[in-house]
Amino acid sequence: MTEKKLYLILQSVMCILLVVLLAVSAVSIYREGKAQKAEDPMASIYSREKTAEKFKPIEPLFFGAIGLTVAGWILGVKDENIDKPVNDVELVRNLTAARVSQPGEAMTAERKKQKKLFWSGWGLFALCMVPIGLYLADGGHFPENNLEEMIRSLALHVFPWIFLGLTCLLVFSVLREKSMERETAAAREQIKAEKEAGIRTETKHQQHTGYAKGKHMLQIIVAVAAAFFIILGVWNGSAKAVHTKAANICTECVGLG
Repeated sequence: MTEKKLYLILQSVMCILLVVLLAVSAVSIYREGKAQKAEDPMASIYSREKTAEKFKPIEPLFFGAIGLTVAGWILGVKDENIDKPVNDVELVRNLTAARVSQPGEAMTAERKKQKKLFWSGWGLFALCMVPIGLYLADGGHFPENNLEEMIRSLALHVFPWIFLGLTCLLVFSVLREKSMERETAAAREQIKAEKEAGIRTETKHQQHTGYAKGKHMLQIIVAVAAAFFIILGVWNGSAKAVHTKAANICTECVGLG
C-alpha cells in the first residue's frame, strides 16, 4: 500500500467519523433541549453554550481533519484514478459484442439472464414501495399536534422498506454486471475463434442505448413516484396542513399579510 493511498484512506475515515459524531451531537442537543423545554417552556432547545459543550470533545478531530485536508492539498496528494474514465461494464460489453459476427449461445443466454435480473430487481423494489404507499395513504399516521412522534413512526414504517428496496436494486445490479462480464468474456473467446477460422469481423455501427434507456426509465419512474406521492399528500390532507402552516409562518413570524 502506497503512502498516498494510506493518506486517502485515513482522510476518508476521519471525515466519515466526523460526520457521524456531528450528527450524534446534533441529536443529543435536540433531545436534551426538548427535555429541558418540557420542564421550562421558555428554555431554548438550541443555544451557543450547548453547541460549544457538545463540540468540545470533537474539536481535535475536526481541526485534525481540516489540517490533513490542507496538507494533502498543499502536497498535491490526490487519487491517481480520478482523471481516468469510469470502467463502464455495459459499454465494454456492447463494444466487444459489436465485433462478433453472430452472438453465440453463451452470449445470448447471458443477455436473457440480464433482462430477467433487471426486471426482477425493479419488481422487488416496486413491491417494497407498496407498504410505503399504504402507510402514506392513511391520514391518521400524520397527527398535527405531535411532530416528533409522527417522524419516529414514519422512520419506523418507511425507512426499512426503502432500505430493503435499494438493497434489492443493488444486489440485482451487481449480479447483472457479473453476467455482463461473462458475456464480454464469451464474446472475446468467440472473436478469437473467428479470427483463427479466418472469419473477418468488423465492428458494427450500433447505438449503445442500454445506458440511455435505463436512465430514461429511471426518470420516468421518479416522475411517476413524485406524482403518486403528491396525490397521496392531497388525499390524506397533508397539502392542507402544509398550506395552513405556511400561512401561519407568513402572518405570524414573517409579518406578511
